[in-house]
Amino acid sequence: MKNYKIILFLMLALFAQNFNAQEVKKPSDVFGFYFDTFVKYDQAVLAKLNEYLKPTVEGKNAYEINLKETADETLKAGVDSFLSTFHKNTANDCRKEAEDYFKIMTDNFKNGKLSITNVKMIENEYVKDQKIALINYSVSFKVPSKLSDMPITNPKRVKSEDLKKYLIQITEEFKNADKTVTTEQEFSLYQLSEGGKIYYWNGSPDDIVSKLTDFYFESFEPK
Repeated sequence: MKNYKIILFLMLALFAQNFNAQEVKKPSDVFGFYFDTFVKYDQAVLAKLNEYLKPTVEGKNAYEINLKETADETLKAGVDSFLSTFHKNTANDCRKEAEDYFKIMTDNFKNGKLSITNVKMIENEYVKDQKIALINYSVSFKVPSKLSDMPITNPKRVKSEDLKKYLIQITEEFKNADKTVTTEQEFSLYQLSEGGKIYYWNGSPDDIVSKLTDFYFESFEPK
């Protein structure tokens, strides 16, 4: 009988330990939320991420952002910067073609394929009894194997019809992207304990985007 009591005690102790340290979601699932939110600009996934993190931020939204507005502003800023090198009339004439080019280039980025290759738990040296989930992941993008060079020596003198022709050409090259490039990256998710449960988060999700953006644009820039 004594042995049964010991076994029962150990089982209950183990159950209590597991209950107190219960993960609400696995680190890989949480990283998927971050990736789909800040790389793919998925507003529905942002809602899921905020709902998941609410217990850790007193029921508030951890990330207050309108992803559609942000995407539209980012696209406009890219187009404006590109067209600023040309004569004002040429820029106005070619705005639609420039927008089409930037949109397909952005879409190819957002459609990058994610693969989580490893999740490693390490101790957080700054916070006692909390761990960090190191997410090793790869992302593959479709890009043109050869992107046409801009046949322009003086942007201020280029004709509207020539710039339109070039923009339409490289837009088609991105639509028919025939090369896959892959990058390996790492991202940290930090444990948070709330209400006897474990959550994972990172306050700098832009780190994912900045590293992937650098790789993506370097993969098709003229060498």
